[in-house]
Amino acid sequence: MSARLLLTASLAGLLCFSLPALAQGPVSDSATSEVKIIVKDGVFEVDTTNRRFTVVQYWPEGSADFVHMLLKEEMASVERDDSEGPVKSSVAVSTWKIGADGSRKPGPSFNLTGDSGAPAGLAGNDAFYRIIEYGCCGALDRSTFFSLESGKLLLAVSGEPATLEVPNSEGIMREAGVLPSWAADRDTSFLKFPDAIAIVTYADRTHMLQRAVLKGPAGKSYDDLLNDIMSEPVVGFHKAGGGDAEAQFTLWSADGKKDPAKITDAVFSIVFTPDYKVEIPVVADKLDFAHATLPKGFTLEALPVN
Repeated sequence: MSARLLLTASLAGLLCFSLPALAQGPVSDSATSEVKIIVKDGVFEVDTTNRRFTVVQYWPEGSADFVHMLLKEEMASVERDDSEGPVKSSVAVSTWKIGADGSRKPGPSFNLTGDSGAPAGLAGNDAFYRIIEYGCCGALDRSTFFSLESGKLLLAVSGEPATLEVPNSEGIMREAGVLPSWAADRDTSFLKFPDAIAIVTYADRTHMLQRAVLKGPAGKSYDDLLNDIMSEPVVGFHKAGGGDAEAQFTLWSADGKKDPAKITDAVFSIVFTPDYKVEIPVVADKLDFAHATLPKGFTLEALPVN
């Protein structure tokens, strides 16, 4: 073999092994929206389905590498002139993870009764999606949070959930919140608990961990109790032993610890009114319902998680 042919073959082999894999083509997609308007006996009925795309990025727990995710959001509703609020509405989400090479792989999907939805940045982390059902006739708005990492329902609340973060732990965080019985509830969470005041939930980034139902004293009528307690509850965490509750709480006593069992020495606080407060200790990454401080006659009963 001549020197020229040998050099040519050697360069060809070198290029085959040294050149990076060619990137895939751009990720692209499209979706249409629809509207249908029906007028019958002077009443307008508007049926809409709106679709859109959103790209989010987040850090998974224990990783320093971003995950990029494409979301396809579909929001459908039927509204009528003779009805306050939508007759029916829903939000459906499909996801795809986008790889560093431009590849696209299906991720979780979920849907729920609700009026609007959007990615939710809890403590600066966009690994969550919020679906809102707007309250009617004095009811509070209800927010339901899903994990974009697992597709699982995490918790439903009025207002905002409270966040507990473990510093320098590669992303360990917990969410807790309360859904009062006077919040919007077209999916009927309280049908099994007609005398419940609220449902309390504790979750990590990917799964619901605990739920409990809060009930009032047996000797007081439910309507009278609601007159006393009905308000927008305020939630937060504080250090065990005292201190002001914070909506975003950093558990410095667990600094750098990556074992969830070290999530302790904290309290989850719920304030309905100055006379109706609930304090639940956090012990070994669990809400300690048995040792909660409750208003007189109130009870907390653990429920199965979804």
